[in-house]
Amino acid sequence: MKVKRLDTDDLAMLVSTVRSFKGREISAGHAQDFLADPRHFVIVAETGGEPVGFLLAYRLERMDRPSAKMFIYEIEVAEAHRRKGMGTSLIGAIREIVRREGLMNAFVLTNHSNEGAVAFYKSTGGRIENGDDLMFVYPN
Repeated sequence: MKVKRLDTDDLAMLVSTVRSFKGREISAGHAQDFLADPRHFVIVAETGGEPVGFLLAYRLERMDRPSAKMFIYEIEVAEAHRRKGMGTSLIGAIREIVRREGLMNAFVLTNHSNEGAVAFYKSTGGRIENGDDLMFVYPN
């Protein structure tokens, strides 16, 4: 298994990852634009040149502090590759970026009812800081 942050040299891997995990096609142009933004972090776990897991995170700048936070938006590991340390490696990779870049922290949202996600995030060193948080969505 190899884990790496994708950059603009990895357009085919991003296209393949989106196809494998999202069932969608994206253009090379969109992939190029997405990966060119330094605030976007796509970390892929691959075996044999094929994506078997990914983590998508966004660097969120703060107006009140010079240090940003990392928002882990999504993490996914293919069913056949779960419980083999890939998810842990993906979290480890983003945590290393947070440390290296001197960010405040990384955070992820989930629901108490998603017991698997809660157990996974706890097992990788995550902790619940505000147990009463709510997420409001404003549809367009």
